[in-house]
Formats: sequence, structure tokens, C-alpha cells
Amino acid sequence: MRVSLLEINNFRGINTGKIAFRDHTVLIGPNNSCKTTVIEALAFVLGRDRLIQTLTEHDFFGSTPDAAARIKIIATVTGFEPQDFTQHTEWFGDRRGIPLWFDPENGSVVPTQTDARQTLACQIVFAARFNADTLEVETARYFNDGGDADIFAEENHVSLPPSLIRDIGFFLIPASRSWDRMLSFSSELFRRVIRTAAGLPARTILDERDRLRRPDAALENDERMKPIVDEVNAEMSRLLGKATPLRLRATATDSAGVLEAITPHYQTGDLTPIPAKRQGSGLVSLQSLFLLLHFGQRRIEDGESFFMALEEPELHLPPAVQRRVLGRLQALSTQTIVTTHSPLVAGYCEAASLLVVRNNDGALDVRPMLAKPLAQAATNAVRRLFQINRVETAAALMNERVLVPEGQFDFDWVTMLLRIAELDRDGTEPCLFGVRIGVVPTADAKVKETCEALSKAHPMVCGLVDGDADGTRYSDQLDGAGVGASKVLRWQDGWTIEDLVGWIVHADEATIMTKLNADLAEAPGDRTTLVARLKSDDRSDHGLKGDGVAYEIVANALSESNACRTRTRAVLHAISDACLGLPARGFTVQAGRREGQIPRLVFTPWA
Repeated sequence: MRVSLLEINNFRGINTGKIAFRDHTVLIGPNNSCKTTVIEALAFVLGRDRLIQTLTEHDFFGSTPDAAARIKIIATVTGFEPQDFTQHTEWFGDRRGIPLWFDPENGSVVPTQTDARQTLACQIVFAARFNADTLEVETARYFNDGGDADIFAEENHVSLPPSLIRDIGFFLIPASRSWDRMLSFSSELFRRVIRTAAGLPARTILDERDRLRRPDAALENDERMKPIVDEVNAEMSRLLGKATPLRLRATATDSAGVLEAITPHYQTGDLTPIPAKRQGSGLVSLQSLFLLLHFGQRRIEDGESFFMALEEPELHLPPAVQRRVLGRLQALSTQTIVTTHSPLVAGYCEAASLLVVRNNDGALDVRPMLAKPLAQAATNAVRRLFQINRVETAAALMNERVLVPEGQFDFDWVTMLLRIAELDRDGTEPCLFGVRIGVVPTADAKVKETCEALSKAHPMVCGLVDGDADGTRYSDQLDGAGVGASKVLRWQDGWTIEDLVGWIVHADEATIMTKLNADLAEAPGDRTTLVARLKSDDRSDHGLKGDGVAYEIVANALSESNACRTRTRAVLHAISDACLGLPARGFTVQAGRREGQIPRLVFTPWA
């Protein structure tokens, strides 16, 4: 069983939204894009009753629901084998769901199968309304019959049997998790794993219960406790007229109390075992995930579904382990849905499985990083974007805007300039460029191809080109139909990124050039020569283009100058504002713009 489609209406930050899931899906996107809301919507419609939290007005979009307001979450469940609804009487039939058909090509749900690719489906609905008289939120979970009747008014819906929820096998590990509690009998997951395996160790538990009831060294007999206990017992005897001796025990001394008191410990060598809550969270989280994997493996071996939703797997897990855990989860699960803010975690997954989630004033915008796996005819630039540079691409797509520079060296320089700007030694505000603008490495100056590929995953992609003839040509290409660039930024005539670096050096030229003349293998002497060498890849003439060590030396020198850091921060702020459509210092709209042409903003340096 798997969920192929989720429709969300009026739930928290989502007014309307639809998201199609693959077998293994990773949700990425900026903060407040409602990734967590999607996961929690799944929990409400598919989770066991213990996952159904108490709702309030704030769970309705806008937080002030009127009498007609309804939360409605519809999950389209597929994965029925065979594809004959008469063979699944627990799902379809009288007082059950109606057979529907899901089309994976376009994400539609139709009442009748018209194409072999369409798969049998059943829709489950979770609905809620706010009762202004009782000040409570009423909820219902039922089969979708395709009608528009208000189930709270009609009260004739077919409720979903708990057994079918168990069949789906949905498990959620939220971002706010207490790992130390998961490896104990107070954890429902732990108990279910035990039951799935050989059952509870009942005899051992009962023996421990009896031992605790009659301990060899009772606390009330301790020489320091005994006088106090005896005095209490005497007072009680005088008051009640009979002896009711006080006894102190480590647990409630019933089997449930013993189970609740069991706490996982970890031992190193011959040292005393330490309880889990005193351990590092990484060790405990790994143990808990392994427990979950064991349970999933048991369900898969028994022919049952194991549907896993995991928020932010990067929490408490080192990078070397994250990939193994994700791979293991995917191998053992019918379906996995993961949310992450980590480009590394996103980079571990296939580009086609990554969904970029955005929220446009309540309208959920969900786009795959790559609609389909790359074809053999894909260009090297596109291959590098989604394969070699997948981590950098994923990181960029999580921002409000994506900036596509003209080439790889431009990307390197922008990345280093951002590092300089973020060195907040003088107490100024942090540079927002890195928070709002994502930058991708562009291979082989394929600005058009890169923008075209990324615009399918992100609605706001901007180009950044040089002020030379090639830059003009790239700008013209970005105006082509279907390219998808929202605007293009251009350095002033004759400038490249290296001229920008030279302009930043000019803010504290004497200091910077003194340091560079000492640190570079061949002293450039002056700023003009430095820029010329940064533009040249002729190593026989001391060219520095693409020399990563030289770039680092220049960047380090700039980072030690307050004036250069200030100018770097200012120009990155200007680029950020220009991408966002705000008034941007130094950027003006290029004259002679024709009708329908995307905005071209030209940078002119200030004194």
C-alpha cells in the first residue's frame, strides 16, 4: 500500500494544495513552506488514533474558522494487487470505499479505467470543523464517495475501520522527537516490535515484579530511614486503630509499573551502564532507527505495508551515517517520505525523487527537481547540475530566488564573496544574500540550459552575466520561449566577475595589495595587474583564472579589511534586492527594453 496523491484544504498554512508522491520522496524548500504541514496532514488522514492530536482554531487556515469552514485532507491510496477491486472486499464494497483509478502520468483520479497505466485506488478523507457552541473541533475520517455533501450535516459517511489504518502501516518520526523514550516499554513502537517478534518476556517481568515486591534490602529498613518510617507507622496505627505499615518500593510493583520503569542503558567496556537520556543523542537516535528498521523488516516479511515519514533525518546523525540510514529505510519500506533542510541529505537521493515545496500565500506549489530521470541525450551541463552538483543545486532551490552565474568560476567567486560578507566582525547585520538567494554552479557557460532546467523546479530563476559580447548573447538567449528566467543581471560594459573583485579591492587598495604582493607566488604589484591576471588562464604569464589557491589568498586578504567586507556585503545586498525585485543600489534597468523582454538590470559601481 502507498499514498500516491495528497490533497490538502484549509489546514494550517495551506489553503489549497496537492502533492503527488513517488515510492521514495524527499521534500525540500525554504522555511515556512509547509513541509511539516504536509507530513502532519498525512498523520491525520493515515495515522493511528494516537497520532490524531487535538485541533484548535489555529489548525484552520487563517486561524478564525467560521461555521462553514472545513479542514479536508484527501489521501489517494494505491498499491492494490491484484488490480481487481472485487478481490479487496475490506476496502471496496458495501459500507466501504468506491473504486477509483489513479493516473501516475498526470496525477489525476478518475472513476473508470481508460488507460493501462492507471492503477486501482481508494480515497480516504480526514475532515474537521470548529463548533462555535462547544468551542471544540469535531473530526471524522471516512471513505470518499465523491459527493460534495457536508458529512457533519448529513452524518451518513462511512467511517474508516481501524484495521485498514493498520494495514497501511504509516509510521511517523517527527523532528521534535525524544529518542531516549523509544527504546522502552512506554513506547508503542517498542511494544509492537516485541509483539511482532517473540512476544513480551512475561515470565522475566513477573519474576522481577515479585523481587521488587519483597526486596532483600528494603528502603524502609535502612537505619537512616527506619526512625522516620516507624514514627509514621505509629501515628497511623494510633489514628486508624490498626497497623498499616509503610513500604517503599522502586516501582508500582505490578507488571505495568515494572514495564514503565524499564529504562535503556548503554555500557562502555566494564564501566557502569549509563541511562539513554544521559547519552549523546546520536547513539540513541541510531538505536531507535534500527529498532524501527527491524519492525519494518518484520512487516515486509509478513507481506504488510511499511510506510515511513521521517522529518529531518540529519538531526543527531553524522553525515556518514545519514546516507546509510536513508538507503536502509528505502530498501525496507513500501514508501518513504522525508523532509530535510540538509543539501547533503537531498544530494543522497535521486533528483527525480526530490520535490521542491513552496507556499504562495496559502497555495502549495510543489515541483520535482527533475520531472523524469535524465535521458541519454542530456547535455553535460545538465548532467552536472543534477548529478555531480546535485548538493549545490538542492541547496540553491531551497531559497526564494535562484541565481545562475555565467560560469563555474563566477560561482566560485560569488561563494567566496558570500563567505567574506558573512564575517560579521564589525557588528553589522548579517548578509541576507545567503539566506534568500541560492547560487548554482554553471558548467560550460550554459546559462540558458541551466535556467531552462531549473525553472521547471523553481518559479524565480535569475541569470548573472558579464558585460561583454558573450554576456549580451546569453541575455538574448534567456529571452527565448520556455527558458523560464525571470530576469537577468549584468555587469557594466566591459566588466566580468574579476572586475568586481578588483572594485572591492579598491575599497582598501593599499592594504590589500601589500598583503597580496607578499602572499601570492608572483607579486601582481598593483590592482590593475591583479585583475588582468585573475582574468587570464595563461599560467606561463602568471595567469590566475581558476587557481583555487590564489582565489583563497585574495579572499582571505579581503576578509581582513573592514572596508572590503563592507563593500562586499553591500554589493551582495544589491544583487539580492535586484533578484527580489526591490530597489537595488547600483542596478538600473537597461535602456531600450523591447515589449515582452524579461528585465535586464545593469550594475554600475559607486564611488
